[in-house]
Amino acid sequence: MTKILFYTPFNHRSRDTESLMLAFNHQGFKVISLTQQEGFLFSDFLTSHGIETYSEIVSGQRSGWLYYFKHLLIFVRFCWKHDIDIVYSHLEPANFVASVGQFFVRANIYITRHHIDEGSLYKFDKSVSYRLTYHLARKIIVVSRHAKQYMIEKERIPAHKIVPINLGYNFSLYAPPDILEIDRIKHEYPCEVLLVAALRLTEFKRPDVCIETLKQLLKLGINAKLLMLGSGEMKGTLQSMIDENGLEGKAFLLGFVSNPLDYISSADFLIHPSILESSCVVVKEAGLVSTPVIVCSGIGDFDEYIEHGKNGFLVDQYKFAMEAASVIRLNKDNRNLLTEMGEKLFNDVHRLFDINNVVHAYETLNRGLQ
Repeated sequence: MTKILFYTPFNHRSRDTESLMLAFNHQGFKVISLTQQEGFLFSDFLTSHGIETYSEIVSGQRSGWLYYFKHLLIFVRFCWKHDIDIVYSHLEPANFVASVGQFFVRANIYITRHHIDEGSLYKFDKSVSYRLTYHLARKIIVVSRHAKQYMIEKERIPAHKIVPINLGYNFSLYAPPDILEIDRIKHEYPCEVLLVAALRLTEFKRPDVCIETLKQLLKLGINAKLLMLGSGEMKGTLQSMIDENGLEGKAFLLGFVSNPLDYISSADFLIHPSILESSCVVVKEAGLVSTPVIVCSGIGDFDEYIEHGKNGFLVDQYKFAMEAASVIRLNKDNRNLLTEMGEKLFNDVHRLFDINNVVHAYETLNRGLQ
């Protein structure tokens, strides 16, 4: 039986990775998880579905050459002890270890890159570990065609090393929205247009642009409210923006919620001004509940499946607030159009990202033919 190791630094749930692991398990592969951290909910979920999970933590600071050397020893020993045939590593800390470790194990190793230009935006693309990862890697899975294009043009990575494969989701892992909770949310935040933004409150996710979009709508005389889900270092800055602009009762920082689909279902529009994406999860979640989305053109894989005016709205990243407000003003009363758009997004998300349609892209990798 072919043994496939998923090597990650995950501490929390990752539905796309979980979906892929369950799909491989269903195909008859022996699937094993090894995390560089505690694993917590991620490992608990996998264990409940019959997948072996292991956690190997290196004490002390989670960076530096000694830290990675210790993880390298753990990774190599683990692969030999468990007779691993294939490794799929995810995210930079695991990818670096796996790209070096491939020379000391017999397994075929595929590193998975979930970002496009995060290295450049956060200024770690010049680090030795980052450069070594993609120089040494024999095969790199990316989750959008845009990512492949960026790596070829900006990072000079040879095209033959890069394999674009959509993220795949077992959508049955998502609990359906609660109609009573949706009604409660709408009752608690009554307005003409309810906006929801679900994103980390960090610089390149641009939560401040969500507030600017709300301001534009209010200037147009539209009774709008904004619910922001998520946490991050910009929370204080955002609260100051709300206070200084007199937006109390209009903009709400709700932090982490355990039922984001209920909030997204309650919204008239999901707005997502982020410029740090490769294949955005929350927009696919909006598709699951048929909520219209407004996103940035030229970012991540949005241009690959969002058709402006058909299953969502694409706006200029530099003019997001103004253009998003204009889109909302022009379309907010056309409920038939918005319903049709939501339904089309639902269908497109299932067609392109359902794990049953995506898992076949891994067949040549799992047979060792690429």
